Amino acid sequence: MSETDLKNLKPSKLERIFQLKSFAIVISILTLFCGIIAVVMGTIRLVKSILILLGLHQGLAGIYLIEAVDTYLFSLVILVLGGGIFKLFEGNENTFKDSAIFSKINGFMHLKILLWETILLTLTVWCALNFFVDSHNLQYEQLILPISILLLSLALKFIKGKNH
Repeated sequence: MSETDLKNLKPSKLERIFQLKSFAIVISILTLFCGIIAVVMGTIRLVKSILILLGLHQGLAGIYLIEAVDTYLFSLVILVLGGGIFKLFEGNENTFKDSAIFSKINGFMHLKILLWETILLTLTVWCALNFFVDSHNLQYEQLILPISILLLSLALKFIKGKNH
């Protein structure tokens, strides 16, 4: 485009080029789909745990149960991300107004903190799962993840500041 063509472009045409709403909707829908798949995977693990408890399947019921919880928490991270992207790019103040989680999202910082908290919870459950799975072979390298969780928690505390 020449310089005169750029000057003749109305601001509305440029705004349409840089609008991310259509991409945000597609990303939100695909993220929602991934979250639903993760919920189904968690449900499969939960059913396996129940079958083991009933004696209809072989394995460790506790491991499958913790894996189910971990998968559900991971799916929660994915669903929160999808809903947050939708609210930030497509929604307004009244979008998800009845939701305790999404009603507080007003910008990327709020979404980032919400995701950070959810990921910390997921990492904590995953760390506990690793200790249950490898309880017979504990080594000092397994302390890397709990120390990382502690450092991420401290960083979150500093990011939130005194307001939270």
